[in-house]
Amino acid sequence: MNEFRLLLPILIPIAGAVAIWFLRGGLIWRSAVIEAVVLLNAAASWQLIFYRPDAPLPLFSFSESFLLTLRLDGLGSFFLGMASTLWIFVSIYAFSYMKDEAHQRMFFSFFVMSLAATDGIALSGNLITLYFFYEMLTVVTIPLVMHGCGREDMRAGYIYAAYQLGGAAFAFVGIVYLTMNFGGGAFVLGGYIDGGSPTLPLVWLVMLLGFGVKACIFPFYKWLPTASVAPTPVTALLHAAAVVKAGIFAIVRLSYFSFSPDSISKTDAADVGFMLACFTAVFAAVMAVREGHFKRRLAYSTVSNLSYILIGVLSFTPAGLAAGLCHMLFHAIIKMNGFLSCGSFMKMSGKSTIYELDGMGKRMPATFACFTVSALALSGVPLTNGFVSKWMLLSSMPKMGSGALAAVGMGALLISSLLCAVYMMTPAIRAWFLRGGGNESCEAPLGMTAPMAAFAAASVALGIFSQPIVNLCVDIATGAF
Repeated sequence: MNEFRLLLPILIPIAGAVAIWFLRGGLIWRSAVIEAVVLLNAAASWQLIFYRPDAPLPLFSFSESFLLTLRLDGLGSFFLGMASTLWIFVSIYAFSYMKDEAHQRMFFSFFVMSLAATDGIALSGNLITLYFFYEMLTVVTIPLVMHGCGREDMRAGYIYAAYQLGGAAFAFVGIVYLTMNFGGGAFVLGGYIDGGSPTLPLVWLVMLLGFGVKACIFPFYKWLPTASVAPTPVTALLHAAAVVKAGIFAIVRLSYFSFSPDSISKTDAADVGFMLACFTAVFAAVMAVREGHFKRRLAYSTVSNLSYILIGVLSFTPAGLAAGLCHMLFHAIIKMNGFLSCGSFMKMSGKSTIYELDGMGKRMPATFACFTVSALALSGVPLTNGFVSKWMLLSSMPKMGSGALAAVGMGALLISSLLCAVYMMTPAIRAWFLRGGGNESCEAPLGMTAPMAAFAAASVALGIFSQPIVNLCVDIATGAF
């Protein structure tokens, strides 16, 4: 009966979303209910992480092979803990940000429902279950992208849906093939698919591209900058915690827990996937430097940093996987801070471009102090968490079997990191050192600045005291956790 606890992180947000939809009352009452749901979900999630059930929980069987089942292992615990914790701070920010917005009941219902889908992905015991919650996440986030109901919002929602559903179709073709030929095997580090069929590398590559749509691998990246029209709490989750990291998580499950990484790494398909990640990292960094819209610049930055993670993951080494997981967490913290700071600037000033940032540091000192920490961390400045994960990624490259691919990976990481410093530090420098924007204060309220300050503090704290997280990532990559 202990395994029934696996349902709680999924059922609590679903019940909360239904309650929020039908709840009558003011914003204060609704906010209290939402935060209670999010905190209760985090408590249930962390209780599972510390006291993991040994047995899986079967949910539904379509056939002997097509089985929905929940199970929590080290990798799932890592993703579950990250998502459930980040949601707490973003929900606090959302209460202030959405205070004067329309359709709040609908927004917060889907906002909480997306947490249930994300937790379901973390708790999935096999590819069929992961795909079910993966599609659920797409469906419940479409209304969030379209929340403004304007022409641009609707267009962004259509593009988002087309990319996500199209990518999922690619992944589903591979899942059907694998299930028909290898059964609905449970996730296990080292994989359960290790056949000699020449078709398998192609199936892996098709599924990589399918799941890679959420991970924004080239050429499937355009939906992310377009989705920046959504409210900032949504873009923060889309670009840092939920959707894009669900794509990374699915690729890790596919490459290390379904396929045998030892066999896939020796194929041309693996080389193609690795080269695509390297190209995407540099290409998106160039696009970010060129982008003049503040939030879209951060969106292109996310595209680039997601491929940093993929470079580590697709190196098919324990060191690369550990480095990728570390950057997965650290990037989420850094980019949450960046997007929330950007959203505060846009909300309070009514401006949106890089060229309108001049002098805003004096008008919004707390907001741009937090953003500056985000910029320094993402640029990889020492004593920040971004330096730790980037150094791990760079150090993992020589451990690849191919010297040529390792050199390409190191080059992509170095070039894109240099460009990252350019596109992240430019807004901070303009805000603090150029004149303009008037002298009157338009600082964001405490409900918005407090979560940003928490993420900024975490970026520094995890840069100085990073060893426990590094050790955890190494343990997950080697199967010790």
